[in-house]
Amino acid sequence: MVRMTKKLEAPRKGLVGGQYKPLTDEEVEQIHEASLEVLERTGVQIEESEALDLFKQAGATVDGNRVRLPRSLIEDAIDKAPSTVVLAGRDPEHDLILEDARVYIGTGGAALEVLDLDTGEIRKAVLDDVSDMARIVDALDNIHFFLIPIYPTDVPEDQVEINKYYASLANTTKHVQAGIYTQRGIRDVVAMCEEIAGSAEALRARPLVSFITSWMVSPLKFATDVTALLIQTCRQGIPVVLSAAPMAGSTSPVTLAGTLVQLNAEQLSGLTLTQLVKPGTPAIMGPIPATADMRSGKYLGGSVELGISNAAITQLAHRYRVPIYNSAGMTDSKLPDIQAGIEKAQSAIQVALAGTNFIHHAAGMLEDMSTIAYEQFVIDNEMLGMAMRAVRGIDVNDESLAVDVIDRVGPGGHYLADEHTLRYMRTEHYYPSSVFDRQGREEWEADGAVDAWLRAKKAARKILTTHEPAPLDPDVDAWIKEQFADSLVF
Repeated sequence: MVRMTKKLEAPRKGLVGGQYKPLTDEEVEQIHEASLEVLERTGVQIEESEALDLFKQAGATVDGNRVRLPRSLIEDAIDKAPSTVVLAGRDPEHDLILEDARVYIGTGGAALEVLDLDTGEIRKAVLDDVSDMARIVDALDNIHFFLIPIYPTDVPEDQVEINKYYASLANTTKHVQAGIYTQRGIRDVVAMCEEIAGSAEALRARPLVSFITSWMVSPLKFATDVTALLIQTCRQGIPVVLSAAPMAGSTSPVTLAGTLVQLNAEQLSGLTLTQLVKPGTPAIMGPIPATADMRSGKYLGGSVELGISNAAITQLAHRYRVPIYNSAGMTDSKLPDIQAGIEKAQSAIQVALAGTNFIHHAAGMLEDMSTIAYEQFVIDNEMLGMAMRAVRGIDVNDESLAVDVIDRVGPGGHYLADEHTLRYMRTEHYYPSSVFDRQGREEWEADGAVDAWLRAKKAARKILTTHEPAPLDPDVDAWIKEQFADSLVF
């Protein structure tokens, strides 16, 4: 069994960010006011009948399928939305408390392809990948949650939800999140998780899963089928993410400020619907401002503007005191190479320092969210550890100022063996695992002159071979397999 060596004893998750603010307070207010103007003046397009009725009954102006939202309706929804949302793990050690500027970072996506760990070739993602990736993430300390990163192509469409959630929950004790595609899928996954949690009440108190609803087709149009799923999720009382990702210059204005205005308006309209369905619904704002390559129209995952924009819209969520999910740690690179390292790190640092609560897409992803690589999880685990160390910042107190220590060691002395050094060396500095090399050249060459990519492949294989996640309770597991015998493919 792999037990990752804990060289850093300081907290690795839930640290408080907010140090980086690309917008001034005045600019935050300008974007907020512009968003309200868009909702009052332009409005949103809605074709889902129940959503239309809810908005009309609440006082919105409904003209056919165009819905215009008054300021008072939005402000009321913001007031009703919880400021704290708990996303639980099977092991309470992995609970995430989304509030204020507390930061958690993890996986993301619904990639259809995998960079095979053994052959190095691209292949279709399958259900076994969900299980194996959950085990990888279960063993990596700096990846705080498991947002199911692939869509298994070998499972019938109407059975995908129950299979991918079961495969995940059986292989990690961290919180599990993913998109949801059918009404049956919502019901089945909730029923399974109620059994795992012990009761319906226990699941609502500590939700082991949460659902992503990509209900918005930017610009400003509710997706009919997904809006119906959003309403059903709100009624279930399960935490729900309002995911929307317009691209500057394509599905939102080319200016970053314009994209932030439109996306914030979209988010506020979705947040309002959740609170109309069920006041107090644990909703998580999910704005993901993205960019398009103006030369090709292609989505860009690794642009520096993505990091800036995701950090900026975090400031809007902080203004509303509503938890926020958005993106960082993506790349346009096809391989775990130097481009991937630079693009991933720059956005992860920016968004983590901004204080986003739930940063997804930050581990394992390549090629603009279309591909997952096992070894990339291992590499990104180290990068995210560094990002969280940056969020932690510098502790300034009587002990860390070390005036007495400086006096004790004195001019010309040495701190290496001083008790102050021994006391703080493991908590003050981040120590990567053996995947990142810090040897001298001679030692490195003697060890085979292996680069980080190959070391990460070796580490990933070792985890898959030896790591044993805490299993589901055998009685619960038997109940699940009997209850969903017609759907589970295990």
